[in-house]
Amino acid sequence: MQRISKICSVGMAIAGLVTIAAQAASYYQLDNGSISTALNASDGTEPHDNWFGNAFTAFSGANRITRVDFGVYTTAPGSIADVVLYEVTDPGGNPALGATRVYTQAFTPLTGDGTNAFLQQIALTTPVDFDVGDRFLVAVMIRNVLGEPPNDKYPFLLDTSGRATSTYWDRSAPNMFNLDDLSGARPIDQVLTPGGWTPGPGHVFIRAVGVEIPEPSIFALVGLGAAVLLIVRRRG
Repeated sequence: MQRISKICSVGMAIAGLVTIAAQAASYYQLDNGSISTALNASDGTEPHDNWFGNAFTAFSGANRITRVDFGVYTTAPGSIADVVLYEVTDPGGNPALGATRVYTQAFTPLTGDGTNAFLQQIALTTPVDFDVGDRFLVAVMIRNVLGEPPNDKYPFLLDTSGRATSTYWDRSAPNMFNLDDLSGARPIDQVLTPGGWTPGPGHVFIRAVGVEIPEPSIFALVGLGAAVLLIVRRRG
């Protein structure tokens, strides 16, 4: 089964974590904050590596990506996941026609309790910088997602927007997904195989947090201040 249409309770702050304080951070977000369903990428009961992502355009004052937020429902204990950032190089914005992986970070997805949805925050170990105007894509890939009841899992959340623009999905046989090959990725309202199903239209709950890239002059001032402090200490 590819999706479950009823989530008993969205406990957790899908909405409550929308506000980002401090550091003049900005949110990149496509979803509308309302959940329609939880899903995986299987057509039936087969296990697959699941890959879902949202594409954004970097804007001034928020083109250093420091965190990714992932809306998750259920995963198997011990699941392996990656948050992956790409620069989309295709002029039309289609990652299947051109995307370069620029950052990958492994994380342990929440297992969930089968009742609540969660928004998991993943702080990037190394911030990722884009030029203003760059098209970039933020994806979450989870390997070997179970599709067969009663142990089937539904890691991803889809919103109620009914819009598919800039949300993509892909899959592979278990533990075989190539993060550098997005040629099979499709908009979320298009099938991956003839006669297959589609999750959308809708946007998955994958968001990014961006801050301003400090100007080089700021670093120079910090260095100058440290040097002055060192001189004063020596004279004292």
